[in-house]
Amino acid sequence: MRDLRLFLAIDIPNSVREKVSEAQNHYKALSLDAVWVKPANMHLTVKFLGDTPSALIPAIKNRIAEIADGTPPFSLMIGNAGVFPNASRPRVLWVGLENREGRLDSFKARVENEMVALGFPPDKKKPVHHLTLGRIKSNKNKEGLKKAVQSAQPIQMDPFEVSSVQLIKSELTPKGSIYTVQKKFVFTG
Repeated sequence: MRDLRLFLAIDIPNSVREKVSEAQNHYKALSLDAVWVKPANMHLTVKFLGDTPSALIPAIKNRIAEIADGTPPFSLMIGNAGVFPNASRPRVLWVGLENREGRLDSFKARVENEMVALGFPPDKKKPVHHLTLGRIKSNKNKEGLKKAVQSAQPIQMDPFEVSSVQLIKSELTPKGSIYTVQKKFVFTG
């Protein structure tokens, strides 16, 4: 079997997608040179695995199932907008996710440790929990984007519960990524 391009992600509720999509529309009005993420594809990446040998998938599933069994559900809140790598060179426009209890950080650390033990490279950067709104392709209206991000108000909505993580296959196509859930792991801790 061939390698699969995989990642682990937390799905978000439709109510959150709707609110984040409204914020995305605000930025679309800036006429940026951007590729916008379809609301249905918005997710919180826990760990990007990349091209993964099929023979390794059972071990990944076993490790994630063990982690999910020991993880209680937790809450996240929508935060402020931001850009990567910075406002002078915006390449990714995102909206942050806040986890005041720190459970997301500890969950991600457990996943990271287990995936590194299976041979995946460790993440080099400190994670910024976020949902990607769009990928910026040029500096067109960079100043307008900078002002919009700086003046943006946080999205007003109640916290939402996270009760599972998904192993997702990503296929890159000329019309965008196609995501297929390979397995859902429910938190039972």
